[in-house]
Amino acid sequence: MRYGDFASLCERSPLPVCRVFGDAVLPTCYPNSYAAGSSRFVNIPDFVISIIAFLLMVYMGFRANRKLAAVGRREMALLLSLFCITLVLNLAGADFIFSSSKANKWLGVVNTALEVSFFWALILFGFVGFQILDDGSFASILAIIVSTAVIFISIGYIAADTAFGISSGLKPKASDPLYSPGLFTVYLVFPLVAIVVYMITQCIIVVKFLAVRLPMLWLLASLVSFAVAQVLMFVASKKICTGTDNRIDGAFFATLLDTVAVFCIYGFWSSITGDDSEEYAGMYKF
Repeated sequence: MRYGDFASLCERSPLPVCRVFGDAVLPTCYPNSYAAGSSRFVNIPDFVISIIAFLLMVYMGFRANRKLAAVGRREMALLLSLFCITLVLNLAGADFIFSSSKANKWLGVVNTALEVSFFWALILFGFVGFQILDDGSFASILAIIVSTAVIFISIGYIAADTAFGISSGLKPKASDPLYSPGLFTVYLVFPLVAIVVYMITQCIIVVKFLAVRLPMLWLLASLVSFAVAQVLMFVASKKICTGTDNRIDGAFFATLLDTVAVFCIYGFWSSITGDDSEEYAGMYKF
């Protein structure tokens, strides 16, 4: 597979980013579809698990916000909220095929930008513990919201330019319609960089400053869940689909395991922060 080539990926996996390339690019095998007005409902299992994941994230955000003495509680609630929005867009961007090609493209653009923005927010959340800005402060929350919005707009422009040829600089050539190194970099490479940065910052906090080891199990579980999700989505989705007679594909397991990964991030954060005990207040302030 060439760097920047989405052809083999979109052939094997139901990636929302594939919508960017037009005409609702679908993998060769996808779950049985059902008519829903002028659109088609193509993935009921993923739709259901996305709703369950959304409700779980709402509950976790509520719990995070109630941990009054916990460092980064507002930032954690913000991160969970962003993942909730990603799940909502996933319901439309991955599980429905609309009759309008333009609508499908725009869903791909928004979904792509939102997914990348989540990983940017994850990087920022990783630095909350260093107290560069006081956690929970107006400046901290504003910095996350504004910078994430900038990333969303920037990635959205790259995706939109790829989809619609706004500047004629990023739109793939007619002879190679699924080749886009720029989109490949921001959609597939940047999230991996974000995860590495987040893991490094948390390892520094836990090992060097808190001198504890048990919370690292949460980080390891999160990393493993995310890795398995990507394998099932990018590598095994087609085999799962054909093996189940088009009843389910890798998207279901990817949504499930991505949710588990986020849950483990919450579990890690909760395990190294306090609730109402003064013993934990200011734990991150070195």
